[in-house]
Amino acid sequence: MATNSCFATLSALTYCQGTPVTPGIKRRAYLVPFAAVVKFPTLPVDELGRVTSAQYDGNFALAEGQKWLPYDHLPAKGEFKSEVQGEEPSRTFKVSVSLVHPGIGPEAAAAATALLNTRVIALVEDMQGRFRVIGCEKYEGALVSPSRDNGQGATGSAATTLSLEADDVADAPFYSGPIVTEDGTINEAVSAS
Repeated sequence: MATNSCFATLSALTYCQGTPVTPGIKRRAYLVPFAAVVKFPTLPVDELGRVTSAQYDGNFALAEGQKWLPYDHLPAKGEFKSEVQGEEPSRTFKVSVSLVHPGIGPEAAAAATALLNTRVIALVEDMQGRFRVIGCEKYEGALVSPSRDNGQGATGSAATTLSLEADDVADAPFYSGPIVTEDGTINEAVSAS
């Protein structure tokens, strides 16, 4: 008996009572300009063009000399979420992340200024050590909206916040490939499996 292809991408989603789910993201995110990505990993799709997995296949290839840049932030203030946008049958995800960096000095101002009109691809690491991607090839990466708050009085919080938003056909896909930084390549153990 043939399987109806209209149901091919549906799958069960179960949960074992008592299994911990650790919220949040780790303190370091990685960004690269969208224009610096010469090859994107891909999401598997079925014969109707529907995404069948939230895990990217392949690796990012960056232009010569380009590396993923680290952006440290305060994990307790970081926020990473997605929501559905649009109308059926053209619905997509709006993926957003807010990275609160404790600096407000010249370096933070320079980073915010450089990101003002630069679309990026960002990687954030969840508390289980899995990297997720904000920004995709189809919609030309993520838009960054930097802001600064010098705080109030003697006890106010001073910070530079990077708010990233991206449209995507998947909910912030997972990436297990290598991440080449100035300090070396990370995520190699995950990509080797």
